[in-house]
Amino acid sequence: MPPNPIRSDRRTTLLGLTLLLGGASPSALWAEEKKLSVITEDWAPYNYLEDGVLKGFSVEVVQHIIDRLNLKISIEVYPSMRTTLMLGSVPGTMMITMLRTPERETKYKWIGPLGDGHIYFYKKGDSPLEIASLDDARKVKLIGCRHAGLVLNTLKSAGFANLDPTSTDGESVYKKLLLGRCDLAISDTPLGVKHILKKLNMPASALVQTPVKLVGAPLYIACSTDIADQDIALWQKTLDGLKASGVFAALQKKYSE
Repeated sequence: MPPNPIRSDRRTTLLGLTLLLGGASPSALWAEEKKLSVITEDWAPYNYLEDGVLKGFSVEVVQHIIDRLNLKISIEVYPSMRTTLMLGSVPGTMMITMLRTPERETKYKWIGPLGDGHIYFYKKGDSPLEIASLDDARKVKLIGCRHAGLVLNTLKSAGFANLDPTSTDGESVYKKLLLGRCDLAISDTPLGVKHILKKLNMPASALVQTPVKLVGAPLYIACSTDIADQDIALWQKTLDGLKASGVFAALQKKYSE
């Protein structure tokens, strides 16, 4: 069984890990002590709290990386907007899970990919609406979405004026749709919507994914730009090792069932 990640304010150094880089000189790469923090937000099924325990696909992947590198780093959970602020202002910060969009490309360093982050509009299973384009979505009365973040910003940039951006999480967004309080909803990836319906004890047919995609980008670990390229390469190499060993695929299967 994978180890249970916990919440903590502890940080740890990466001293001595250059031995895993194929014989690179520790004195050359680790002249100074380096500290690293890993933070996340509540975005199921990649990272989320359940009964006070941090779980999720990305959480388990990162915990495996931490264990393979013999580190003592705990993954800390914060509100979504705070994680983004920390990533851009607190040195040595890594964040899971983030969509790697062109607008974000040069803001961070990246480790991944962890998966696909396509985000579609959804309608109720019994809705007669025909949504085949962004223009169709713009014409409905109301679209439920989160109060902040990439999806909301993208909707606004695309000229959407029919938004209900009052929800703070994906579950609330899709609950509104199920209750008929909006015509469409958009917030999470298909895997996330599946997780939410399962949590609500609703059948998969309760919501229908339209063919209209608002966001399409791979999922990555985003890293503050002050983290050394050697550190990024080491984490990337370890992630690639998880993929080669079959551990990554097993976790994908676990969270897609």
